[in-house]
Amino acid sequence: MESEQKNTNTVNRLLILIAMVLGGIIGVMSASHLQPKKEYASLNEKMSEVLTLVQNNYVDTINVDSVGERMIAAILGELDPHSVYLSVRDAERTSELMRGNFEGVGLALHREGDTTFIGQVFDDGPSANSGLLPGDMIVSVDGVQVTGMPADSVVARLRGPSRTKVTIEVRRQSSNLSFTVRRGLVQHKTVVYSDMIDRTTGCIVLASFSTTSHEEFHTALKALLKRGMKSLILDLRGNTGGSLESAVGIAGEFLPQGSLIVYTQGAHKEREDIVARRGGLFTEGKVTVLVDESSASASEVVSGALQDNDRATIVGRRTFGKGLVQREFQLQDGSSMLLTIARYYTPSGRSIQRPYDQGTDEYYRDYLEQLLEESYADNPTLHVTDSTPYYTTSGRIVYGGGGIFPDHLIPYRKDPTFAYYNKLSSRGLLMKVAFAQVRRHAGEWLNRYPTLDLFCSGFTVSDALIQQVVALGEEFGIPVDRASLAAQRHLMCTLIKAYIGEALFGQQAFYRIYLPEDEDLKHVRKMQ
Repeated sequence: MESEQKNTNTVNRLLILIAMVLGGIIGVMSASHLQPKKEYASLNEKMSEVLTLVQNNYVDTINVDSVGERMIAAILGELDPHSVYLSVRDAERTSELMRGNFEGVGLALHREGDTTFIGQVFDDGPSANSGLLPGDMIVSVDGVQVTGMPADSVVARLRGPSRTKVTIEVRRQSSNLSFTVRRGLVQHKTVVYSDMIDRTTGCIVLASFSTTSHEEFHTALKALLKRGMKSLILDLRGNTGGSLESAVGIAGEFLPQGSLIVYTQGAHKEREDIVARRGGLFTEGKVTVLVDESSASASEVVSGALQDNDRATIVGRRTFGKGLVQREFQLQDGSSMLLTIARYYTPSGRSIQRPYDQGTDEYYRDYLEQLLEESYADNPTLHVTDSTPYYTTSGRIVYGGGGIFPDHLIPYRKDPTFAYYNKLSSRGLLMKVAFAQVRRHAGEWLNRYPTLDLFCSGFTVSDALIQQVVALGEEFGIPVDRASLAAQRHLMCTLIKAYIGEALFGQQAFYRIYLPEDEDLKHVRKMQ
């Protein structure tokens, strides 16, 4: 449930972005068999000597393993912003995200304070017919109380090998109920929305790039073509990347066989050209790609390939600017590191990587300043760090050195009536009110609206719910702005309905309800 952030301010977007590892992992290698080079022998001895001295003489007791991990992270941090050390737990999470599946019970969790609720029951997951409902508060897992337990610990207790059973006790209204679920393989879908938005236009929202993304995308594209799609809108906003292989496969669905998609090159990696294979499903129809400042890595590979080949119109705001390729190297203890092994270049030869020679902190600080400046100037070509002109196949000039520049800019909105709405939205108050309703009425609503179609046509957000948002805002120190409330009331109602729909029916429901009100999408449709 991250989509409320689409209309919040630039700073909030960036803070979320900085917290992520923006990567394109193209393979996994084991580092355990590697022998250190002779010139590193003295360094190894010095590091061992320092750790031993610290362990034996430091004023406080220390965890040597923890200190060692921080040393590794510091070494990688000196290289570039995207070479990082992953603990065993982080490595497992990264692997899971890249695989696109995990073993568990098929629940999305919702946290409020130190309490864990069921945010969504996946309709094709192990818990689908268990009786568990969105809004249930999780009390215990296999008899162990989880109230107040960190979210990671709750997840760890719910996860487990397929076919094993887990007993989940929940509190629903004023009753405690117990359910036993047999764990299974849960698919983490990256195509979160796919549908026709008019008679000939389809829309696919891709949230990330895992190893299953190309297959998901191919299936969605094929289904839309069967429904008569002539034009596609590919929404990559907020997509921070992932599998380069999937990005190449998706770009190849639009390009003739042999078209250059991307090439990679590094000091220890010779240039490798990656071209489109035969069999793209949509090599003729109109394509529009929606991007924003959070679109990165694999999203930029797809956008750059389609832009340079004059195959799509890129619409939105300048992308993040991450043109480095990482490979995951597994270490002996189960931890790993993501090491940058190459730069990637779009077909015209441009690198879209932003400079990072001043260090990671300055890397993100400069990006924040760039976003703020562009938000005032509405100029997509500010902060061009590579003024060299590059040319698409038709001879259009494009630039590198700082993201993919859109063909058509959607400037930051400066409507003052959004001020009040943004304050409520950035504090998560619309979602909070929506989820409170899910906790009270999920069972009742699922009985009344057993399908998404019935929910979309029959459910309305009452004035009472809007007043709850207003009252909650005042509790958080946000005084009501009546003019702003009147101007954005419809959008607020739409988002509350979308959040409720997502809890009951999944992410497809959110986008189906929200996208008709999405200003960027409206902009694209006016262009068509």
